[in-house]
Amino acid sequence: MTNPYRFIHRLRVRWGECDMQGIVFNPHYMAFVDVALTEYWRTIGLVYPDGWAAQGTDLFMVAASQRYADAARYDDLLDVALRTGYLGTTSLRFCFEIRREAAVLFEGQATYVVADRTSRRPRPIGSALLERILAFEAVTPDRKPEVPTGKGAGTAESRQYSS
Repeated sequence: MTNPYRFIHRLRVRWGECDMQGIVFNPHYMAFVDVALTEYWRTIGLVYPDGWAAQGTDLFMVAASQRYADAARYDDLLDVALRTGYLGTTSLRFCFEIRREAAVLFEGQATYVVADRTSRRPRPIGSALLERILAFEAVTPDRKPEVPTGKGAGTAESRQYSS
């Protein structure tokens, strides 16, 4: 099977990220993923936040799930593997793993909505972004089937996201 993760960001655990047990405190794993996501955007040529701001858009996380398999410790060298796993009309879902050598310590998914920077209303993912993601990824992300959407209550177009 092909490794689905083309993008890997390496980092070293710092002392301040560890708790009294000498292991990485739980919230830091998602911070590691956030750093990797910023570098992912840089790698595909859309530096965050400036590249998004220039388009009048931003990203808002709306859901995340994660599973802890083992603990990282001070001075561990970690690989944060990240990929776009799903492309919707206005949303993207990223899949991620944090590894120490071959061992997966942490894994999960995070869903973001692309939204207007001012109104915070969802906006369609632009074709330039889609092309960059599709050209970069080792495994083609799942795609939402093309279906018409309305502007009624409960649709993504009616929601507003706060940061």
